[in-house]
Amino acid sequence: MEKTDQIKEFLKSRGVSADTAENLRKFNLSFNPFPKSGISDLNISDKVISDLSLIDEEVEKELLRFVIDSLFTENPNSTDNYLSALIRGDYGYGKTQTLLYAKYFIESFSSLRDELHRNPYVVYIDNPGAKLTELIGAIVTQIGEENLKKYLWNVVISSLKKDEGIRKKLTSHMPQGYSLFKKDDLEPFSDSNTVNYRAFIDAFIKFLPNSGKKNTFLEELKVYSIGALTNEFENITISTYFYDFLSEKIGVNKTWEILTGGSKNLDKKEVYIIRAIVKLIKSQGYTDFFILVDEFEAVTAGRLTNKEIDQYITNLRTLIDKERNWCSIFAMTGFAFSKLKTMSPPLAERISTRILDLKPLNKERSEKLVLNYLNLAREDSDDLYPFDNSGIDELRKKSKGVLRIFLRGCYSLIQRASEGLSGDQKIDKVFVESHYKFEE
Repeated sequence: MEKTDQIKEFLKSRGVSADTAENLRKFNLSFNPFPKSGISDLNISDKVISDLSLIDEEVEKELLRFVIDSLFTENPNSTDNYLSALIRGDYGYGKTQTLLYAKYFIESFSSLRDELHRNPYVVYIDNPGAKLTELIGAIVTQIGEENLKKYLWNVVISSLKKDEGIRKKLTSHMPQGYSLFKKDDLEPFSDSNTVNYRAFIDAFIKFLPNSGKKNTFLEELKVYSIGALTNEFENITISTYFYDFLSEKIGVNKTWEILTGGSKNLDKKEVYIIRAIVKLIKSQGYTDFFILVDEFEAVTAGRLTNKEIDQYITNLRTLIDKERNWCSIFAMTGFAFSKLKTMSPPLAERISTRILDLKPLNKERSEKLVLNYLNLAREDSDDLYPFDNSGIDELRKKSKGVLRIFLRGCYSLIQRASEGLSGDQKIDKVFVESHYKFEE
């Protein structure tokens, strides 16, 4: 028998159709909604995250309290807005999913911004990096290259437009009589010519007769632009990097790599970078800035040297102490947090103003979890079918209440049921015992 025939015969004997959805229609499911690996998909939509609401009411309540306290300060005149939360749980307990839900929940306040006057900006980082500049680089990456350029240019052009003296000095490079045309597209400071840095440059240099005059103009513009950025961000080194990034020629942008790669050139400037980032974001109409950091246990997990860990911890503590205009949620294991408390009690205290403890699945939470996932692949229902309570409870016991292993088991059991059960049968305790083996 040829290999292709063997494959077809195997699929037939298992009752597997080429149309995988067809196997699940008998259970009123359009697809298998459980994650194959039991790990949260970082690219899932807000709709799915919303449907997969938190299964622990206490964790949800504490998250709500944290977000409300973060967004609505008791003293509106205070510049100290920093508040932190820690999502603590063992591996596989759902820290990532909880953090993604926190991101969704915080961002949902933007839909009420006209009523509540809050429009939070949230950055989710799935890896803290090996040093603090790498963490900040990940934040810059999340903002995006084009967005950062747009925000920086808005700062520069707003400053240039407001200063009549600078406007006159820059337009003095234009040939006499250019303004006689009286067309907006020939006015360098018109709206059409100030949409971005490149358009502004082109509005000037097309009138400049030689490279010498062009270079003189560009050098003068650089001085004024860096001055505008320095006035805004209080650090000339950071402002120079920002200008280099904004003005670099089309092609590979080396400055972007420096800003996002954790360059040593930016060491000890973390406070100024975060301050600049928060200020940029808020200049676009956002009212609050949240940084969500997953897998923070990586900092203390042994892949860094003691010196690197000490430097990371010291710099992060300094950043939190000196720049208080943002809020944070860190996610890490309980063991790693205990280790952090022995290494740096002050930092551990600063990142854990509120603690959201994730627990193993119990009967109630496991059934709610199954229901949430099943409803992703069908019309909303309160029915656990094709599972029954005994099957869910048996799987919970076999997985020892570890959410990741439990979800992985659900996926596997749905697959086996689609091949071996009829539409009027259920995934019960007997089915779980015979079709699922817990992997230590």
